[in-house]
Amino acid sequence: MRHQAMKYACALLAGACALPAMAAAPEGSFPARPITLVVPFAAGNVADGIARIVANALGEDLGQQVVVENRPGAGGIGAIRQVAAAAPDGYTVIYIGVGTAISQSLFRTPPYDIEKSFVPISTMTSNDVLMLASSKSRLKNVQDVVREAKAKGDRFTVGISLIGTLQHLTAELFKSNAKLDYTIVPFKTAANLNTALQSGDIDIAFEYLQPMYGLIADGGLSALAIGNGAHRSPRLPDVATFTELGYSKVQVASWGMLLAPAKTPEAVVERLNKGMQNVLNNPEIRARLESNGSRVLGGTTAQARELISSEIARWRKVIQDARIELQ
Repeated sequence: MRHQAMKYACALLAGACALPAMAAAPEGSFPARPITLVVPFAAGNVADGIARIVANALGEDLGQQVVVENRPGAGGIGAIRQVAAAAPDGYTVIYIGVGTAISQSLFRTPPYDIEKSFVPISTMTSNDVLMLASSKSRLKNVQDVVREAKAKGDRFTVGISLIGTLQHLTAELFKSNAKLDYTIVPFKTAANLNTALQSGDIDIAFEYLQPMYGLIADGGLSALAIGNGAHRSPRLPDVATFTELGYSKVQVASWGMLLAPAKTPEAVVERLNKGMQNVLNNPEIRARLESNGSRVLGGTTAQARELISSEIARWRKVIQDARIELQ
């Protein structure tokens, strides 16, 4: 199951739900009023931008406005709990990311059970994680990184954005897969991380493509490898994946997904899923989503459910193996 996330991050996702449903809504009755799409992140970030593009297009497909409501703070816990407690009628849905699956294993007592509290509607997009070095660094490829990291041991430093993020767990996964003993250094923001990387305060970093793409294109940073299985990024076609380089366990990508409260009627979930597939298969919408480096997903609710389940199991093992302190 360790590679299921990549399998489904490369498939188109859509439809059926395994949770028990309440009485199905009469065909054609949904939606009869605007829908609220809760985004547990601040306005203006990458996830918020994706959600707004999708919400506008989905509203047109459904014939009702889909209103984005930002509820940031506390790692999204408050927003997730609020939507889980909302009426299961399809009029309140939530956008979540891979961090929600990771958090199920980061807490001694998880604040929610994402699999029991929600029914998946569809995945939306996926985003790549890169290994990066300063363009001024003598580290020009992954082989250089492994050789120097083995020589320096814990004096070799790897930057990440915050503990418990996908970037952090990617660094832990590579550390284990390559049998290295480097020191992982957390930063509060991608900007702080970039400053440290370019100044030589850290040796390499793991970060998402979007915030670093401009620096790569301008020549300030070098992308040494990409984590998305066997699929290179269309924006960085010359950058090999970890799988191509012999590190097959380092298959990672973030993902975004639309969920509804558990017990939402199956007919409502199916209509929302159908709308999502129409949106994600629209060439104009795909181009807008891909313009910031995202990969467009979509597909069945069954596939989305399996993605969540496999990701929770996968990252739980990484957290346990790396002995990351639980919160």
